[in-house]
Amino acid sequence: MKESIEIKNATVNNLKSISVSFPINTFTCVTGVSGGGKSSLVYDTIYAESQRNFLESMSGNMYGQKLMDKPAVESITNLRPALNVSQIYYNSNPRSTVGTVTDISYYLRTIFALVSNYEKHTKLTEQSFSPNNPTACCPYCRGLGEEYVISEDCVVPDVTKTLAKGAIKYYAGKETSLAYRTLEAVCNRYKIDINKKFSDLTEREKKILLYRTEDEIFDLKFKTPKGRYKHKEVHSKGAIIELQEQSLNLNQSSVFAAISKYLVKQPCLHCKGSKLNENALIPKVGGKNIFEVESLKIDDLQEWCKVARDHYNKSCLEKQINQLTIQICKKLEKLIQLKVGYLSLQRTIPSLSGGEVQRIRLATQLTCSLRGLLYILDEPCKGLHARDIEAIISATKQLVQEKNTVIAIEHNRQYISAAEKVIELGPVGGPKGGYIVSDDKPKKNLKYQVQFKRPQKFEKFLQFKGITYHNLRNQAVEFPINAITCITGVSGSGKSSLVDVISASLTSKKMYCCQKITGRDLIKHIERVNQKPIGKTSRSTVVSYLGIYDEIRNLFAATDYAMEHDLTASNFSMNVKGGRCEECQGTGYKKIELTYLPDSYIICPVCEGRRFKDTVLEVKYKGLTIDDVLDTAVSEIVDVFSDSLAIYEKLQCMIEIGLGYLKLGQMSMSLSGGEAQRIKLTKALGSNYSSRCLYILDEPTSGLSEKDIEKIEKILRKLKNRGNTILIIEHNPEFVMRNAEYLVDFGCFGGERGGQIIAQGSVEDVFKDKNSSWNYLL
Repeated sequence: MKESIEIKNATVNNLKSISVSFPINTFTCVTGVSGGGKSSLVYDTIYAESQRNFLESMSGNMYGQKLMDKPAVESITNLRPALNVSQIYYNSNPRSTVGTVTDISYYLRTIFALVSNYEKHTKLTEQSFSPNNPTACCPYCRGLGEEYVISEDCVVPDVTKTLAKGAIKYYAGKETSLAYRTLEAVCNRYKIDINKKFSDLTEREKKILLYRTEDEIFDLKFKTPKGRYKHKEVHSKGAIIELQEQSLNLNQSSVFAAISKYLVKQPCLHCKGSKLNENALIPKVGGKNIFEVESLKIDDLQEWCKVARDHYNKSCLEKQINQLTIQICKKLEKLIQLKVGYLSLQRTIPSLSGGEVQRIRLATQLTCSLRGLLYILDEPCKGLHARDIEAIISATKQLVQEKNTVIAIEHNRQYISAAEKVIELGPVGGPKGGYIVSDDKPKKNLKYQVQFKRPQKFEKFLQFKGITYHNLRNQAVEFPINAITCITGVSGSGKSSLVDVISASLTSKKMYCCQKITGRDLIKHIERVNQKPIGKTSRSTVVSYLGIYDEIRNLFAATDYAMEHDLTASNFSMNVKGGRCEECQGTGYKKIELTYLPDSYIICPVCEGRRFKDTVLEVKYKGLTIDDVLDTAVSEIVDVFSDSLAIYEKLQCMIEIGLGYLKLGQMSMSLSGGEAQRIKLTKALGSNYSSRCLYILDEPTSGLSEKDIEKIEKILRKLKNRGNTILIIEHNPEFVMRNAEYLVDFGCFGGERGGQIIAQGSVEDVFKDKNSSWNYLL
């Protein structure tokens, strides 16, 4: 009988005294509904106890026992050192790249140093080619490869507006404000009609307003934010010229905050994005400098390694070059195996999706020589097309073959069927969940049943032509209005780039990276849900993310008791002084910062978790205090706000999407991945748009079980029936077959080989196209 990690009577969060075992040196999947207890078991129990034991053994009990609480579990036996390869990897450092995370950049830079020292008799090290080294980096961008510039598109975001209505954002404001009065004075001096649309201005008029370099003086009378009128002598130049002068002091946080809305990043003009100075770019190996090599796609880098190896064959560098390129190629093979070969080593970690980051970290572990570890994977199939799942299964099994244990949280049934054991938690999410629904071997050879809906005829389309962006090259696409369209294709094929162009073009009312748009007038609003994680700090809560707290505060401030005691909406804010508890600054918790450990949180001893001062807690709206509203399940308070449509719509959507058990004051960091994904959907889908809204959703089924997905589908159909249009990036074949009325497919290739729309039309037509990403299912 196999040795197992034994969990006895775990009660962390919503777990109901569960006891379960995970066989050593095998692959176990944990699945179930969102909020059912998966993260509580895997992360908050198993991983947390492994961390605590590890630190306890290292630090003589100082950290392990005193600072890190033991999870609420009777016992865990045979536990192994755990490594968390999760989706949520909060590395926001722009200096961190695919090359540095995988260590491939280190090996490449070492090759360049060896070659330069051999051929040019220099004394360089690998640091001589690192943008993080002050002697090697570009002195202008300091090794970032990017710089901020003032964007005319940000200064004038909507050319259809008149000057008086704020076409030039820099001058937008009330008619009595200093900004508006400055614009008015310039227009009067140069005889420019302030009620003219920006698009109707002559080139001369645009140049005067934006690029005038002469410093002119105006005597203005304006109204301050405090309501007082003042006279002031104002020096004025063109809006963009003034902003460019201010941008010279961007290193001052106050300046950056003031003008950040006008800034865009672009490659550094001096180093052309290489991040390095001229000296670091001189040495070449295989005909390329270090920047050119790190800019190659991972798929193409193996060929360069072969060229470098052949070139220095039979030289005194032969042995060293061979050893280094072998190490590089081992890592490249794993990255290609895990379907991220379309990336370059230069890609920054913050620019990657959660799925890409996890696969890169997983590839790194596949070349690790450590054995006997417990690997915890969080939805390793996220962001992958169904045809690429086999590669992740193979990588998981390789970890097991190396004498490791793998526990994966996953919903993909193809991946689950490859596990040796499956534990399902549920049967529902929230307080009523946390039970073991099943604990058994998986059902093998699960195949998708291919069934097609009857094709529909559409009259109106939103069309884009000449799309050129990232790897998209002169593409044309159309989407039927008042329909559900799915956009599919393998990872890196161009799906996100396509919706970037659509979203940017419709939001800015300009053609963004495309040549022609037809049907723009058929769309009135846009709501987009991406894959970025929601706030993960103690200040970020469900209510703050949904954007309904201002409405709630206004309702409390309008009560008789609040007005009698001079309490305004700001007194009910958790973010400003006045009504909040200052001990915890309105969070209800005190953060304990721990050396070598993640931050810990305890209930505030002053307000006892209620966030506000007693005077504020005396105010009641329909019998509830502000703390009651924040600390009661949404399903129990939704009717209290039936008179406020903006609040009610969002809360009702939370209930329909299966999150009625959550509390509005719940910290975002306490949500599971599936709960966080549905909160994002609630924010967008709960918007009170009756028709003509375009909803763009990026993998809405991510992190969700089949039961949770069914709830999403009902809401999508309801929105469509109201007259809205829905675009969905999706990899789940069953979701696509059940819901898509129109399908746009990018095919089977990512990176440079991708970027082409292979087929578009009915689901059946696209599936039957021999070049589509779905044809293999037939």
